[in-house]
Amino acid sequence: MSAITVREKFAYGMGDFASSLVFQTVSTFLMFFYTDVYGLSAAVVGTLLFTARTADAVWDVFLGAMIDRTRTRWGQCRPYLLFGAPLLGLCAIATFTVPDGDTQFKLCYAYASYILLMMAYSVVNIPYGALPALMTDDARARTRLASWRMFCAFSCAIVVNTSMIKLVDYFGDGDQRLGYQSTVMVMAVAGTLLFWLCFAGTRERIWPMVQPMQVRRDFRTLVAGRAWWMMALIGTCMFTAVAITNGSAMYYFRYVVGDTARAAPYFLCVGLGNLTGILISSHLTRRFCKRKVMLLASLGAAVLYASFYFVDPSHPWALNLLGYAITVISGISLPIVFSMVADTADDAELRSGRRMVGLTASTIGFAIKLGLGLGGAVTGIILTLVGYHANAVQSPQTIEGLKLIMSAVPAIGKLVVCAIVAFYPLGQKKLDEIQPLLRQARAAGA
Repeated sequence: MSAITVREKFAYGMGDFASSLVFQTVSTFLMFFYTDVYGLSAAVVGTLLFTARTADAVWDVFLGAMIDRTRTRWGQCRPYLLFGAPLLGLCAIATFTVPDGDTQFKLCYAYASYILLMMAYSVVNIPYGALPALMTDDARARTRLASWRMFCAFSCAIVVNTSMIKLVDYFGDGDQRLGYQSTVMVMAVAGTLLFWLCFAGTRERIWPMVQPMQVRRDFRTLVAGRAWWMMALIGTCMFTAVAITNGSAMYYFRYVVGDTARAAPYFLCVGLGNLTGILISSHLTRRFCKRKVMLLASLGAAVLYASFYFVDPSHPWALNLLGYAITVISGISLPIVFSMVADTADDAELRSGRRMVGLTASTIGFAIKLGLGLGGAVTGIILTLVGYHANAVQSPQTIEGLKLIMSAVPAIGKLVVCAIVAFYPLGQKKLDEIQPLLRQARAAGA
């Protein structure tokens, strides 16, 4: 099987740059947009985020099964990038649009637009996440591809987080509603073009298997494996922590630090930290078992998150350096998680003789969405419990709550991830045993 070319690697990374334009904008700014611009309460927004991110569970499973049965001249996964990208862009614009009408109408509009956004995101992101399993069967090559993917994703995060507020001010000229809508329009166009570049520049080498549609049987095969359960739990816990820290960051800088302008350099340090961690991850996983690497990285991140509580917010460099350190350690785990999705699909194929990369990616993607939804819900609940009121002077209790959201809560999430990773069954030794068996089975089936 031919190796992945530099051109393909670049094109694949641009797909995650495109995906992150939506993901980073939503995870960092949407809750703040809903409470301080759209006009909804924190509790309502938390419920909305949780409901919307979990409501499309059936859709994700159906979509994954559909990907596994897709047969086109472009392959299984790539056609979804071509046709789904414009739809995702339109839904993102609709989500960041404030309609005219009373509170009830605006709430219904928010639910409808955000659920559609999540469904459109699945149409593009699930096949994108499944694509490495069809580009190569080399577990180490998949990890390197995932590292490059994450490098591009966090490069995009730096662009979004450092430019979003400035672009909103520029396009809105004092009108935040117009500013957010116009900024997301620009990002939607850029994201569509980048997804098309990913479609044109990648290649699927592992040919589809001819197999009847048996969604229930395939799903039972997946959940019968310990690897799938561990991956689902890891995705839920890890992205709950991500959603909590991303969703609460703007509140922290506005009300604890007292200056939203200081969010941009902090986000820059966080993005650089993630990029550094991803580069380190690539080197570590070439020498050591990625399960062990992820276990130690999660433990280190938990310690650093806990220390965030004690940082004086009046000292910007201390805040920024700690944010950098946290994301260096956290960033080591991210490429490993996404490469483990393909490994889990291989484990299921070895046990059943049926390939189900789409269903694996969609079900674990749902676990990630569940984590993002839980993170939004937890953030909204904590903000409500500590007495947060939008666009007002916050009480000492509220300030204390915002500090805990940025420190203790994600630290607990990382410790839970450590416990789960310890039980993940697919270490490097096991993966090296699986691949020759799969090649033999695929050759016999062909």
